[in-house]
Amino acid sequence: MNEPERASIGASRSWAQAYSDMIYWKFNGEPPAWSVASAVGFMERVLELAKGARVLDLGSALGHHAIELARRGYDVTGLEWSEAFLEIARRKAQEASVPACFIRGDMTCMGFDKEFDAVVLWGNTFAMWSDEENLRVLRGIKHALRPGGLALIDTQNYTTLPAKLEKGWDFHPQNRSLLMLTEGTRDVLKARFGFNVLALDLSTGRRHLMPFSWRLYMLPELRRIIVEAGLEILRIYGDDPKIVDWKSWQRGDPSPYTPEGYTENAAKRIVLCQA
Repeated sequence: MNEPERASIGASRSWAQAYSDMIYWKFNGEPPAWSVASAVGFMERVLELAKGARVLDLGSALGHHAIELARRGYDVTGLEWSEAFLEIARRKAQEASVPACFIRGDMTCMGFDKEFDAVVLWGNTFAMWSDEENLRVLRGIKHALRPGGLALIDTQNYTTLPAKLEKGWDFHPQNRSLLMLTEGTRDVLKARFGFNVLALDLSTGRRHLMPFSWRLYMLPELRRIIVEAGLEILRIYGDDPKIVDWKSWQRGDPSPYTPEGYTENAAKRIVLCQA
């Protein structure tokens, strides 16, 4: 599928505005350096990457993890739909003198063919689409990996839809004329949850609506579509605070997700798969 076709598919989706407008991302902040280093350290440990390994970072956003992976000696390609994100990621890579490659594309219709040793899908990106599209993402990961290649898929460990929909507001820290309104969303019939962000520019009256929504997959459902995509689940990692040790996390040590830490109390459900 060519670039204009991919762009038109993405632009037709309700979430397109959320990934085209930097207002929310500047409001919500960027991850601190120690958090990026910690996540990448975990990726290195679990994926057992050899120096020079080819890594695909799906939904690479502002490039933090891709740039850190490249800084550590890996051949990294970041795939991102948002031109706004890509512009920032490329600038950050250039400023850091890091040879990370960032390309525009839609992860629901990738055309890679056994090109990568590892694929990383990090940061609450998976399950944003329909069931059919989520399955296509997983199949795309399968085709992108060389035989025996590994993938890390990061998901939130929700076990039910939210019972209460939270609402809130705040002023944007960099622009006090922007009022940020947030409201949780839930669709019981489609098993989806998320939140909408509405930024009101009090000086101009302009409205910026940024919707975020994810499909809630219980573990048996998630296992089924991963296997249907042709991937094998090797391990599932979690972060139950009663089990894992987070004392060294803010020093930038690898995130201490463990298989034992995957319990009903875990906030994260990180799946290690093999092609």
